[in-house]
Amino acid sequence: MAATLAPGAARAAPSARPTPARALKPRASSSGNAHARLGRVDVRARATSTTDASQASVSAAKRALYDAVEGTYRGAGASASERAAVEEAQVALETLDVAGAADIDLELLSGKWRLVYTTAADVLSVLRIQRDLGPLSPVEVGDIFQSFTADGRIENEIRLSVPFLLAPATMGTDGGVALKVDADYAKCGARTLSLTFQEARVTEVRISDLAETLIAPALLPRGSINHQILLAIKELELRFPLRGAVTAMGGPATGGPARGGDDGGGGSRARSGGAAVGAYLLSYLDETTLIGRASGSGGTFVFERASGGPQRS
Repeated sequence: MAATLAPGAARAAPSARPTPARALKPRASSSGNAHARLGRVDVRARATSTTDASQASVSAAKRALYDAVEGTYRGAGASASERAAVEEAQVALETLDVAGAADIDLELLSGKWRLVYTTAADVLSVLRIQRDLGPLSPVEVGDIFQSFTADGRIENEIRLSVPFLLAPATMGTDGGVALKVDADYAKCGARTLSLTFQEARVTEVRISDLAETLIAPALLPRGSINHQILLAIKELELRFPLRGAVTAMGGPATGGPARGGDDGGGGSRARSGGAAVGAYLLSYLDETTLIGRASGSGGTFVFERASGGPQRS
């Protein structure tokens, strides 16, 4: 029988049950998180620094190459020491081509390239006529271009002028007359093209003011015959197939296009006929500079972009 509490006596408080202790999860230290973030930032910084350093090296190598070719009259006036300096600068730039082992970017290759230096004997022989004879030279040599399309076409162009008869073919103008050689190419390696010459053309004739005055004097009424003569000169275009010419000179003949092991993913859908003339190694290519090496004793070519190319953001 429960004991009766005396009046006014306090009832004993019930004993509290013990609360089980909760396991606390270890909290990552703020210093550890900071170190991890700093590590990621450091990796990105090193990658950015490496890229910047690589771009700086390429820019410096390109400046060295263009400085070396300056004053050589595109190679026609280069001394032995100057040729050695250009070759050294050229090789230094070629070793920095990060895409050197990759397939050539045909979209990047597409466009018009202006020659700044060459060791090719056939081009130098033309350049040396004007350099050696000076004002007495029977021809004036203007720009020399090489144009590519992504679907396997090449156009070699040289602008020439004859004093008093044709408009001056100064650098950066389209005066004189254009001599063009059309060719097809097909990839026969990651960075090598096989070339097939198709035809030569004489086109884009620009006569001098003196010649135009003689044909149609400004002080005399111009008749229909005068206009027809001027129009015929401006629209003149002569074409010469090259297969027979190259074969007659001892070159190889072919009844079809030059094709390599890679006929897909770019390259030539070449026209029938033509004359295969060897391989062309593109040893360096970027947005502004192209270096090519022709097989055998064909020489080397250094170009700067004149127009065209992909639009890169």
